[in-house]
Amino acid sequence: MTDINKIKNAVRMLAGLAESNIDFADDEWSIDYHLDLDKELRDELAKLQIELDLLTNALKEKDLVTAKYALVMARLFSLNLSNFFLNIFEDIEKVGWSEEIKLPAIPEDYQIPEHYNYPKK
Repeated sequence: MTDINKIKNAVRMLAGLAESNIDFADDEWSIDYHLDLDKELRDELAKLQIELDLLTNALKEKDLVTAKYALVMARLFSLNLSNFFLNIFEDIEKVGWSEEIKLPAIPEDYQIPEHYNYPKK
């Protein structure tokens, strides 16, 4: 994944289009809108990869203590990644279904216009 920061820009844009007075600096948002989300994601994935490499090496050596340590750390970084995406989910939910931002309903037979080149499912 590259450019996960698009979500921050999209949320801000939606708020602007809806002419709402949303303050992205307050504590009501799950994403920290000052952070570089791409860097945060890369950093957490890199930390997880280090632990997975350690786990693989420990297993080759049949070193169960080090393997357990790597599992503990991999669990921690996996949880961090889970929370990272949960925060994105929560802000999408907030902007898409909030009382402050009134988005139109999607018609039942809605089709994405062809000019978007959106892949058909």
